[in-house]
Amino acid sequence: MNRENPTQHSTDDPPFVVTRALTIAAEHRSAGRDAAAELLYEQVLEAAPGNTEARDELATLRRGTARSLGRRVANRLTLPALEALAQRPRIWKYRALSSCASVHGKPVVLQPVLFVGSGEIVLGDRVQFGWSRSPLFYTGYCYVEAARPGAVIELGDRAEFNNNLMLKADGAGIRIGADALFGAHIEVFDSNFHDLDPRRRHGGEVRMAPVDIGANVFVGMGVRILKGVTIGADSVIGAGSVVASSIPAGVIAAGNPARVVREL
Repeated sequence: MNRENPTQHSTDDPPFVVTRALTIAAEHRSAGRDAAAELLYEQVLEAAPGNTEARDELATLRRGTARSLGRRVANRLTLPALEALAQRPRIWKYRALSSCASVHGKPVVLQPVLFVGSGEIVLGDRVQFGWSRSPLFYTGYCYVEAARPGAVIELGDRAEFNNNLMLKADGAGIRIGADALFGAHIEVFDSNFHDLDPRRRHGGEVRMAPVDIGANVFVGMGVRILKGVTIGADSVIGAGSVVASSIPAGVIAAGNPARVVREL
């Protein structure tokens, strides 16, 4: 304090220093010098921890800095890079959980795939699992099971499967030809998995028959393909169909049970 005039503040008086620092910090903010303003607000809070103006302004600055950093990071990463960053840990997890020891071939894995069973899974060139522009890409996974010794699942070159695929071979086997295209939520089985007789439902005789899907077949979203079915090359299966009997080549089939609608 000034000894000659007790009512006048000196430039060393804490309230005067805090007020002056807040004024300068506001000037820095107006000029776009946020880093300098942030430093001054921090110094004010060291001198006056209860100063609400400094606390509020500092919090606002830091929120803006975080948003700006997020935008800079996002701008530097392309969308495919962001997708890979989000999916990669999930892909590694399902790869580690896969138990099938006889998987042959190296697929293109966009959505995680779980390969299980004691049979054999044979993948052709550039078989692809998952599609980023479809639902449940970041939450679902594809499931491929060759359940028993001798069960074989064979996927042809360039076959593409959308999200949440399920293929399960109990023994008769599943074969899918080259360039086949599958929508999301497809299920393919080669077995009933349980005896149909109510008296032998648990532990009875399991009926199996191979599934053979030809080259360049297009299977719509939500289709189920049951044991013993053959689908001829180039055919189209409408979304939501249940395919319980064989479909010839070069046709469109749809419904439950699926029937030929017309030729292509």
